[in-house]
Amino acid sequence: MTDTRDEMETRGSPKKPAGYTLLEIMLAVGMVAILATLAMPNFQNARRNALETNALQGLKELSEAEELYYDAFSYYTSGHDQWHDLRKVDAIDHKAYGRLTGRRGQYIKGYSIQLINLGQYPQNYSIIAWPLERGMELKTFYVIGDGIIRDYGENKEKPITIY
Repeated sequence: MTDTRDEMETRGSPKKPAGYTLLEIMLAVGMVAILATLAMPNFQNARRNALETNALQGLKELSEAEELYYDAFSYYTSGHDQWHDLRKVDAIDHKAYGRLTGRRGQYIKGYSIQLINLGQYPQNYSIIAWPLERGMELKTFYVIGDGIIRDYGENKEKPITIY
């Protein structure tokens, strides 16, 4: 009987153990750690941009809601007494009120909203969006009766018009 070459090689050679060596596993873990380290700043920037864009859109919606309120009643909402009329605006995050126990107010995701209207029948309004997240360097935005959203940016003396 003659054995074929393939049969001789499989019979004569020892079996290689299945699985990975410790060195291979450590290299794979190291590569994943390096990729995660490189991706984290991009993730933080994307999250910051998303929160700021959400705040800008929310302020625009609230400003438009104030204008609609003015068209209907000939004055703007007067503080928190009539703020509930604006709660139906999509920008308001109703779930945030339950999550942020101990804090009162209205919220856009990542931001607290403060409405400043003076008098019983105000003829002007101001809405400020303060960032709730610390350490993310989120900007503070505000809108006044002209409907233009502003940001103080780095230079606190001169506001930057955003929207």
